[in-house]
Amino acid sequence: MLILCSAMPASAQQLRPPEGKPYFLVASSDLYDPVFRHSVILIVPTTELPLVAGVIINEPTATPAHMVFPDVPAFKDLPNPTYFGGPVDNGEPTILARAANPIDKAIHLLDDVYVSTDHESIAAMIKDPAQSSDLRVISGRAQWKSDQLQMEITEGAWYIAPANAEMIFSTEPTRLWRKLVSRAELLEASADRYGFHSPFDLELETAAVEMIYFER
Repeated sequence: MLILCSAMPASAQQLRPPEGKPYFLVASSDLYDPVFRHSVILIVPTTELPLVAGVIINEPTATPAHMVFPDVPAFKDLPNPTYFGGPVDNGEPTILARAANPIDKAIHLLDDVYVSTDHESIAAMIKDPAQSSDLRVISGRAQWKSDQLQMEITEGAWYIAPANAEMIFSTEPTRLWRKLVSRAELLEASADRYGFHSPFDLELETAAVEMIYFER
């Protein structure tokens, strides 16, 4: 259950997630849900409409993948930690990877980023380190019905932000939420100044948005 201190301004309430594109859900500072508090979720396209699904990308655990998934032979010698991806299907692995070439049975998300839940695809990525420069092993996922998620966004539980490969594979994942929510709040406060219809309009490509949102 979501416990919110306040709702977002009317301009943000008009925002709807983009269809068919990956994006970030960033928990607002007012979201106190114990599962999703301070989370950054990568939402990925799904064919199982009207469901919306994604994985939390900023919650690494101290447990190696081979201990979380002992029945997946590909993880046997993999030292990578497992990330908590969400409360749904917590016993199933998802792989996020960056690869120079297409990965068989993996879904291309954006740029050089791929996602897969197929065990054969996962094994191929792990056996060929040259194919992937980054690898995230994620346990579980987050999932909503589309109208439920829209209601939570309207009530101020989430900010929407463009997905970005560098942030997906951030070297400091535990700091990612603070970085994104601070920028989201800054954009919200700056919306009137720049004349945005919404502070997080994903169709905008103005220099102002790029400078504020993607500054390193």
